[in-house]
Amino acid sequence: MSVWIAIGFGALDLVESEYAADGFDIVVVPATPGGPVFLLGEGAELWRRMAAGPVTVASLSAHEQEVARGLAEMGLASGDEGHPSRVRELNRPWLVSLFHELVYALISNVAASEGIDILFIKGPTLHAQGLRVREHSGDVDCWVRPGDDRKLAGAMEAWGWTPLFLPFTGTTVTHSLTLVAGEWGCAVDVHTSFPGIGLPPTEAFEALYAGSEMRLFAGAMARTPRVPEHAVIAALHDMRPYDGVPAGASAIEKSEFVLRRGGRSVLPVVSRLDAGFVLSDPLERVFGQEAAPFKTAAAPRDWGMRLETASSRRHFKALRLLPIRQRPAVLYRLVWPHSDTMRIAMGDRSATRLAVLRARVRRVGVSVRKLISRR
Repeated sequence: MSVWIAIGFGALDLVESEYAADGFDIVVVPATPGGPVFLLGEGAELWRRMAAGPVTVASLSAHEQEVARGLAEMGLASGDEGHPSRVRELNRPWLVSLFHELVYALISNVAASEGIDILFIKGPTLHAQGLRVREHSGDVDCWVRPGDDRKLAGAMEAWGWTPLFLPFTGTTVTHSLTLVAGEWGCAVDVHTSFPGIGLPPTEAFEALYAGSEMRLFAGAMARTPRVPEHAVIAALHDMRPYDGVPAGASAIEKSEFVLRRGGRSVLPVVSRLDAGFVLSDPLERVFGQEAAPFKTAAAPRDWGMRLETASSRRHFKALRLLPIRQRPAVLYRLVWPHSDTMRIAMGDRSATRLAVLRARVRRVGVSVRKLISRR
């Protein structure tokens, strides 16, 4: 080995951040599973040189070579100039939360290493595009092709995220898979569809991905929807039912705001995604007669299920949407949830198998008593 280069799954320059007061100069997500590493002093100075480098081994003192080896052990440096996680530039954070920005970079790099195409939706990008007043979001939302959600979830487990597998995960009924945060403190929702879009999930993803734009998060280039597409997604988010209750006046006003910001270019996007049924009211408020065709749009096939307030009826309708071959597995998980899902529900990630078994049995007992009481 003759040179050293900087590597990582995300990095930020902290010179003008709140962390600078504590002496920290740089934060880096290592290229191997682990939490973010804060660098200061000679470690930070050498890492900067490596990012601008490569730095030849011959140019380093014996002490600097020891520091370089320490950085390599932490997954922050390498002697391979062609390393896929090489960092060549250091940027300052633009999100309110630098940890969230690092999570965007981490997910983008993990997805790339798994060969997964990924699109980041909602969140701070909406603010950057002028589609939302609020700057910060509590979690990170991304969108992948159906099937890639579980693949990404598996890869993210090594970094401390636990997938919340629900009975309908892996079917067209569940639109996202939640990855519950570990020490990073930032949950991730991995979408494979979006409520209110009538276009089949894979086709919807391909349409949005093909028209996406690039945005920088902690040194990682990632794809986000363009303004018209993102306005439609945000409006659909505002208009979706919660616990079976349809969107009210406030939700329609929020949807109207974002569609107005998106401009007339949202109209062909709504048509292409077959989202006119859900957005017809706010579209009519913004565009008048131009939105008239959407008043007769057909409802998405799962919309009736989403308007059920009782979970039992909602599950029944959801089951009817599935191919017969998928129903037994879903029914099994409705009765007997995934062990990690039970641990999350129990609030104890380290619960033993026996404790999980007891919780499952109690859950079945509660469900049976509810069924008997309704008779």
